[in-house]
Amino acid sequence: MSSLRHRATQTRAKLLRAATEVFDRDGFAGSSLAEVCARAGVSKGALYCHFRSKEALGVAIIEEQSLLWHRLRDDQLAVEPSPTQALISMSFEFARRLDSDLTVRVSSKLLREAVFFDVAAAAQVVGWIAVVRDLLSLAQERGELKDGVNVRHAAEQIVAELLGLQFVAQALSGGTDLRSRLARVWRASSGCLVTPSVCEKLRFE
Repeated sequence: MSSLRHRATQTRAKLLRAATEVFDRDGFAGSSLAEVCARAGVSKGALYCHFRSKEALGVAIIEEQSLLWHRLRDDQLAVEPSPTQALISMSFEFARRLDSDLTVRVSSKLLREAVFFDVAAAAQVVGWIAVVRDLLSLAQERGELKDGVNVRHAAEQIVAELLGLQFVAQALSGGTDLRSRLARVWRASSGCLVTPSVCEKLRFE
């Protein structure tokens, strides 16, 4: 039985990888399950054992990345003594992953599709806001934030800015200038968020 479970896990992973590659190459609307099966080297019957539709494949790709921001937060807190710097560095690392990690890039593309926005975007955005709020709360505890900063409102604003930057950068440059846009936004907004002594030490890169 364990061997069967292992083969099923391998098949599911192959299908997800193949779907990610096909969606990246052809776009979600232009892709077919036949192409996904051919790339994965499995039958349609095997696919339907794991995913009932092309949309279900897309949702699974998005869900694969649902914990990414949590992992990035933990990674940055392990090396950055300042929670505010960890937040800024996390946003740049996410931007780098959009270039270098196929699943991250395709997941972000899929979330802009209407069919996925309705079923998956809310949970993703809520999760991102929670991660940012955690970092801001820690920064507040350590005296990094200015008096009067509303952590919940600030977290929602930061996530809105990051998502908006992705959209603008993708529309105007194919995403190539996302990191330079991030740097400009952080330089402009951090002065309103953190104390002057913290702000002067922050790295926007």
